[in-house]
Amino acid sequence: MAQSSTLPAANPPKPDTLTLIAISALAYIAAVGLHEHLGHTAACFLLGSHPIEIGAFYVNCDYSRMSDLNIRLVTLAGPLVSLLVGILSLLALRNRTPRARSAAYFVWLLGTIGLMSATGYLLFSGVSGIGDFGTTRDGAFYQASPEWLWRAVLTVAGLASYYLVIFISVRKIDPLIAGEGRGRIRAARMMALISYLTGAVVSILTGLLNPHGLIIVLISSAASSLGATSGLLWMMQMLNRKGQVPAPGLAFQRSWVWIALGAAVTVVYAVVLGPTIRP
Repeated sequence: MAQSSTLPAANPPKPDTLTLIAISALAYIAAVGLHEHLGHTAACFLLGSHPIEIGAFYVNCDYSRMSDLNIRLVTLAGPLVSLLVGILSLLALRNRTPRARSAAYFVWLLGTIGLMSATGYLLFSGVSGIGDFGTTRDGAFYQASPEWLWRAVLTVAGLASYYLVIFISVRKIDPLIAGEGRGRIRAARMMALISYLTGAVVSILTGLLNPHGLIIVLISSAASSLGATSGLLWMMQMLNRKGQVPAPGLAFQRSWVWIALGAAVTVVYAVVLGPTIRP
């Protein structure tokens, strides 16, 4: 007996892999571009200075004539933009199966990356002492004393807030993952894994184009992909295991529009900003 497409399925339909890769690459590039350039770069200009270097994963603002407050505002602008992008994206995602399933997944992924980036920086800076919330000259907690206490607070806040945004993100996508039981969880995990691996490959390959060597890859491009979005590797285990969602859910067919857009934006971003612009 043929199963109706409107009923839950133990093995739900899967999204087209090539389209999923393109959507994932586009979401990662959009998330990092908004963080770095709508955040740090724009704040650098708005606060009366100018960037010395504009890279794919970093912005070197001229701090020589800026006050300590303005330096901190430039530093905080990136995580703030990521946080706003994450909140607005997940608010825009409706808790029902949308007609534009590929667009819905892009919006969810963009929002999830934004929130993981904003909260992940708290954890990263707390542990390492560097980054947007770090205690170095270009960090938001420069000269914070005692440093060990502030870093401990950042670490705890990062862990708690990261888990919170993962919980919220899973709640938003749960009603959109078709199927039931283990098959539903397995399909969601594979979709998230493909997105994570795509983001990691795109970020690291783009990062390798920078003129400063592997240090930028390690503390910036790899940290923002392998580290900040590592929640994608385990978050789908938090889906409601008793949930039953009718097909097709977020399954989408091959879209050459998404594929072309994802490839074009990724290549242009990498070629233009990967080697770094020096205005």
